[in-house]
Amino acid sequence: MHLTTVPLSSLLAPKSNPRTSYDKVRIAGLAQSIRTDGVLQNLLVRPDGRDKFRVVAGKRRHLALQLLKKERVIDGTYQVPVEIREGLDESDLLRIATVENIQREPLAPMDEAEAFAGMLQAGAAIEDVAAKAGVSNQTVKRRVALASLCDEAKAAVRSGALSLSLAEALTLGTPEQQRSILESGEIDDGLDSDEIRAMLVGHKPSVAMAIFPCDRYTGTLTADLFSDAETTFFDDVDQFTALQQEAVEALAERHRQTAAWVEVLFTFNVPWWQYGEAAEGEAAGVVIHLHPSGSVEVREGLSKREVQATVVKETRETPVAPMAKPDRPEFGAPLMRYVAYQKSAAVQAALLGNPRKAKEVAALLLLLGLRRDFGLRLSLHSSLMSPPDDWNVQRSYRVIDEQASTLADRLDFKAPEDRSVLPSGFQRLLTGRGAAGLLEAVGQLADEELEGLIALLPVMCFGQENDERFDTGDSLFNTVAGALGVEMREWWIPDATFFSCLLRDQVLSVAAASGAQEQIPGAANMTKKALVAALGGFFAEKTVEANTAAKAWLPGMFRFPAVATIASEAKDT
Repeated sequence: MHLTTVPLSSLLAPKSNPRTSYDKVRIAGLAQSIRTDGVLQNLLVRPDGRDKFRVVAGKRRHLALQLLKKERVIDGTYQVPVEIREGLDESDLLRIATVENIQREPLAPMDEAEAFAGMLQAGAAIEDVAAKAGVSNQTVKRRVALASLCDEAKAAVRSGALSLSLAEALTLGTPEQQRSILESGEIDDGLDSDEIRAMLVGHKPSVAMAIFPCDRYTGTLTADLFSDAETTFFDDVDQFTALQQEAVEALAERHRQTAAWVEVLFTFNVPWWQYGEAAEGEAAGVVIHLHPSGSVEVREGLSKREVQATVVKETRETPVAPMAKPDRPEFGAPLMRYVAYQKSAAVQAALLGNPRKAKEVAALLLLLGLRRDFGLRLSLHSSLMSPPDDWNVQRSYRVIDEQASTLADRLDFKAPEDRSVLPSGFQRLLTGRGAAGLLEAVGQLADEELEGLIALLPVMCFGQENDERFDTGDSLFNTVAGALGVEMREWWIPDATFFSCLLRDQVLSVAAASGAQEQIPGAANMTKKALVAALGGFFAEKTVEANTAAKAWLPGMFRFPAVATIASEAKDT
């Protein structure tokens, strides 16, 4: 006997089988099950030619796999779990197929759960249990997760009142949550497994769950009409979680003073079958379970059963637990766009203050336009097409808009009725008079004004080329900024838009590095929203001018070239 996986393309249909008819609807249902959960029971096969295997038992699963292949859900490379038997003659094949179809009576799911748990408690590996039971490793894990259900849920599964899918969904909850759902009668009213998952995964933590002093929480609460602890909820889940974890660690430390061992688990499901009550005189330990919902369960006086380390690791969480979210990148696309826009506007404004350099850049862009295609077309840089909501806070945007507005006035370009999209000067140059009247309008400009217009229009098209990343190289943009000696703090004030793009810990680090934390009482316990507002106000106040740390603070990402950090980098980096 050999357990392995083989590609679907290597499997050959059985030559004979006691079952001659198959329900197409049931085959389709089995295919859907395989599509969702994979093949949960090994197919029995025998070698039949080079790299080929004849199915001996498991024709329905083979038909379902072929249906999925036909529907292009899987292809021939799909790995199928099989048990390879060699040396079987025709009588053996018929006997095994008959047992598979007639004589085999599978255990009820709850019986399987406790039987599998018992084997694992005795020191077996998951692979051993799967081989003896003729099922996949995943099936063993799904079954033993049921072994930690509360007694009421187990009884409901045995009686048929609770389906397997509903029972598996309940493994996401604590015993109290499981009982609450069962006693509510909602399952009898048609509650499905997806709704149970949503109930157990998506709720905010209640005040009743907190094991820390609630006066340490500085966020807002949501309460129902009666406003008791069970129905009053923490709005800032991140702050609640941090405080609850601190309290759990403190609780664990107290238990470590007297208990033989202490385990702290941060999971949906605890495999309680791996523990038992400690016998008299036996060293007893404690399990502290912090459920993702925020509730805490403590069980004392426990002993550990002789379960293999690999089994402990593989069954620590229920198989139906939500997939872990991928690590959030340190800096998101909105922040990178914001930085690109602010730096681009600053360089544009600096160019307008240096007529010679502006003409050089204009000539450069005209040459590039000539090389790329016949004629010339200017495209306003995205920093001006999509300025921040509070664009007028920044000096760079105001300088560009003032010059654009002055020239729009001279050209007699009327202000648009809707000024909500772009600052006035930008939009007037974009939407002003038709082509027929432009020559006359331009002809009325003085020489100095005409030079200003010729410089302004290309400059408004110049900026960081890619706004989806930090410009950390020797780009044309960084070269021009370096030649101009652009210092971003002369053009940019850290604002709420910038801080809202950061993670809470990053906002706190800014508060510390800039000296703002000293002037914002309780900053460490604030919500991110409150921190953003406080820091935005701090940097907007004139007192910053007298604060050396705040005035000098500039994230590395605002340097030319950029350094991908919010730390204030030295100028030569």
